[in-house]
Amino acid sequence: MLSLLSLGSGSSGNSAVVYSENSYILVDAGLSAMQLKKRIMESGLDPQKLDAVLITHEHSDHIRGLEVFSKTIDVPVYCNSLTYEAIVPTNGSVKVWNIFNSGEPFMVGDINVCGFSVMHDAVDPLGFIFKKNEKTLGFVSDVGHVTQLLLESIKGVHTLFIESNYDE
Repeated sequence: MLSLLSLGSGSSGNSAVVYSENSYILVDAGLSAMQLKKRIMESGLDPQKLDAVLITHEHSDHIRGLEVFSKTIDVPVYCNSLTYEAIVPTNGSVKVWNIFNSGEPFMVGDINVCGFSVMHDAVDPLGFIFKKNEKTLGFVSDVGHVTQLLLESIKGVHTLFIESNYDE
């Protein structure tokens, strides 16, 4: 099983949980820490059981709750190096940072994760492909333009989550 639960989308805050039977990953922490915990618990999941927080990019609607959330939930945060450099000055409560390179898969519990570059006005924004056994889930947020890399990355996924909102 590989599932996704959207906790919030929009300029007020973006966050989702990708999970399997044994692993829980919070993707972005754009809601307040209180809202993150509340929405995770309302879904029947336990925020204390999170294995990781993945950050797509440094904009406030994706990291707003990270600092306070990290003070109350001891969970490692994963991001690429440019995103880390952009957010670490305002997120000193994070105890464990795991820096990864786009295109290089890594494991979070029993879920294989691979980040890939997307077009957006951030330092190095990412989408993610999650794999467990033969199931794949694509996660894309705030895409400015659809690139060949994006199309190649999501090709063949079983489930695709696209988060976007645009002002006129």
